[in-house]
Amino acid sequence: PFDPEQAIFGGSRYLRILANKFDGDLVKTLSAYHAGGGAVNKANGIPYTQTAEYVRRVLNAYYKYQVEPPAP
Repeated sequence: PFDPEQAIFGGSRYLRILANKFDGDLVKTLSAYHAGGGAVNKANGIPYTQTAEYVRRVLNAYYKYQVEPPAP
């Protein structure tokens, strides 16, 4: 957790694993990243209010950066 390069590679690898598990469903993938895959499976979607807020914030940033990439 103290090595930024390892944290980025580890986090992106974990996201890929979750995306494969949830067949590319971005909402379920982000929910599982935040709340755990078991909770998402049990709820068949977003399991918690806090997770819904996390997914909303991440997707807002994602869509914003597709239109206007962050400055270098």
